[in-house]
Amino acid sequence: VTVLHAIPIGDPGAGRFVSGKAIIRRGDTLWDIAHRYYGSGIRYRTIVRANRDLIARHGRIYPGQVFELPLVYDD
Repeated sequence: VTVLHAIPIGDPGAGRFVSGKAIIRRGDTLWDIAHRYYGSGIRYRTIVRANRDLIARHGRIYPGQVFELPLVYDD
């Protein structure tokens, strides 16, 4: 029996943040996603505003959801 193994190349989480979207994994929080993508966890509010239809409550996100991550400009 031939067994194939997938070997990740580069950062395994890198493909989760593509073209302004994030795919939610188990254990993710909005704060962590904002920190990784925007560099500041407090920006979780930006993610909530952009995805109101998918996020019923701030603490209720589920694996497999795909969130929009809009651009944020600092003044």
